[in-house]
Amino acid sequence: MKNTNTFKNVYIAMLVAIGLVLHIIESNIPIPVSLPGAKLGLANIASLLTVVIYGPVTALIVSAVRALLGGFLAGGISSIPYSLNGALFSTIIMWLAFKRLFPKLSLIGVSVLGAAAHNIAQIFTASVILSNFGLFTYLPVLLVIGTVTGYFIGLVANLTIKTLKINIAKQQKDGGKLL
Repeated sequence: MKNTNTFKNVYIAMLVAIGLVLHIIESNIPIPVSLPGAKLGLANIASLLTVVIYGPVTALIVSAVRALLGGFLAGGISSIPYSLNGALFSTIIMWLAFKRLFPKLSLIGVSVLGAAAHNIAQIFTASVILSNFGLFTYLPVLLVIGTVTGYFIGLVANLTIKTLKINIAKQQKDGGKLL
């Protein structure tokens, strides 16, 4: 049992690290057009994988830790409320969609819903911080971008999840021994 818990903790730490690295990489990718808040959402790969493998509580922890560390390391402290609220709301929506709609809705669809939720949370956060709910007029632009990026994030998660599940099952079969 102890090896299994250690194994699980190592995988969770790896998912946080993957999300953090993707967050930092993404923060260094220049967006060719000035679209505030528009990002690729690469770090959401880790959140989606965690939703599928470990469920909502662990996914929320992974998302929160990744958003907080990413804000401190790459985005600046002022970006944390946007990143954190977007990550948490996105993770909740992805978990609900996965739980209720999967497999009728693919991981790509779950990811697109997560991207939309992330955009809604960020616009809401900005509206509250700036006391300007007129910012919601920018939401359609972010939703179009989020749909495209959410599709690709879901595609990557789809390709990754099979290998990850096989690796986890093999590790559990071997008593949680790390190779």
